[in-house]
Amino acid sequence: MTATDGVTVPPHWSINFAVVDADAFAEHAVSLGGAVLMGPMDTPGFRNAVIADPQGGVIAVSAVAQRTATA
Repeated sequence: MTATDGVTVPPHWSINFAVVDADAFAEHAVSLGGAVLMGPMDTPGFRNAVIADPQGGVIAVSAVAQRTATA
């Protein structure tokens, strides 16, 4: 696997949890001693964040984006 900057990334795995509110989840994680590594950010259809716990374990969380009314 090669990162977008051309650096080789070692083999790894990741886990993503579905949450109701990615922003609230990230804020709560920080209040418990965690760190937000990326986001919260919007991607098509989702709001995402990557979070590390105080021991360095990393997870991603995703919430379904709010739909807006269309005419």
